[in-house]
Amino acid sequence: MEMTSNLCSNATRKIGLLITKASELDMDLACYGVADENTSSGNVYLWLEDYPFTLYIGLGSDSIYAVWANSDNGDEVDMQVTSTTRLDDLLQWCDGLGVTA
Repeated sequence: MEMTSNLCSNATRKIGLLITKASELDMDLACYGVADENTSSGNVYLWLEDYPFTLYIGLGSDSIYAVWANSDNGDEVDMQVTSTTRLDDLLQWCDGLGVTA
């Protein structure tokens, strides 16, 4: 996984939260991915190529969300990831949006 090196300490902390959540979800962190900050939105994200969603934390919050993006038109749908969310929940959610893992 690639991680940008020029991140502020808060963005680095949030990436740590995302990696911890991905690990708790039993996501494969060995696949290719990117952890970075979107300088336009201020969101910090963890994208892993083996999954049809991206985990992110928005600006001014520590709440974790999953976002699915429609590859045909760019529309995005968000879902909050809580302590009870499982990886199967996220994959079924994406499947219901028309995407399979």
